Amino acid sequence: MKHSIICFISLMMTVFCYARTSIYQLPSDSTDWKVYYMQGEEYHRKGKLQKSLSNYKKALSIHVSDTIVHALANCYYQRGYYQQSIELYNTFIKEDSSEIKLNTIAKCYDKLEKPDSALIYRKIIAMQDIENQNNTIALAQNFLSMEQPDSALTYLCRYTSIDSTDLNINRLKAYAYNQAGLHQDAIKLYQKIRQSGDRQASTEYYLGLSYAYTDSLSQAYDCLVRANNLSERKNAYILSQLGVIGSKIGMIKESQQDIKDALDLLQPDKQLVISLYETAATNHIQLHQYKDAIACYDKILKENPEKLHMLYQTAFLYGKLQQPEQEAVYYEKFIKAVEQAGKPKKYTNMLQDAESYIKELNAERFFQGKTNK
Repeated sequence: MKHSIICFISLMMTVFCYARTSIYQLPSDSTDWKVYYMQGEEYHRKGKLQKSLSNYKKALSIHVSDTIVHALANCYYQRGYYQQSIELYNTFIKEDSSEIKLNTIAKCYDKLEKPDSALIYRKIIAMQDIENQNNTIALAQNFLSMEQPDSALTYLCRYTSIDSTDLNINRLKAYAYNQAGLHQDAIKLYQKIRQSGDRQASTEYYLGLSYAYTDSLSQAYDCLVRANNLSERKNAYILSQLGVIGSKIGMIKESQQDIKDALDLLQPDKQLVISLYETAATNHIQLHQYKDAIACYDKILKENPEKLHMLYQTAFLYGKLQQPEQEAVYYEKFIKAVEQAGKPKKYTNMLQDAESYIKELNAERFFQGKTNK
């Protein structure tokens, strides 16, 4: 009896497992679009987008439905194929005005850096449902990126006429007020945001700018001080504005320190700068623009005087320009710099070349009756 029960349970488990896996393991000649779609959904849930895409395509080749098109278009979007996602919608369900389609197309145009196209679709969504917070924010941002704050405010005000307590919407609305030159409206709204419990450095920063726009410099300074404290003095833009406003109201010593700290934070990556100058120098050499290449090497040495081989390269280029005097000067600078650095092994071959050139030049000068420099 016990053996029979075990066999029955084993049989049922086998049947269950087969039933579960058979949904996603199809024969190659299957024509059931639903099964391909379900398999695509399963892969999508697991984040296997390429396999998901393949199954959605198979499903669509068998049967055209909005559900499959939405899934496939979203998959294209997630994999970075933004134009394909748009074209898919325009091919199969061009007249569809569902929010999922409009939102996906708008997001694709955002990625393609075409805010003017994205806002066309977001305006339709807003007409259908202004309470869609994500869409209203994205639409306003599209308008702001195109320097149309008045249009952004039109939709933000429609939203706040229904819900005036949404902090994310209010922050963007206050920013739009400033962009539209409505600084007093911005101040009132930022104060309301602050009273709602907002403790973001950005709120204090933009409130400070709003006060500065209205020449209320003391109030602007107080806000910027709070913003600076909230950002732990790590935001260069807050520090720079604090320095500028502080200077205007007589906080000279504090202003100097704030400006210095801002400049320190704004300094570019020296390694990147050097790498770019080296690349530019190489390009100039290939174009036989030797003077421009030398100028790049000079800038590299100012950024990092330890780049001793730049002296060697400069000497070499003066040789290309047939300026032996300058060529000798830089070879001598290179030799002296290497000696002071303890003659690092990596410069051995260049050092031998430079010393050999100087010896030849001195010998030539001797036979010409010239005094060695």
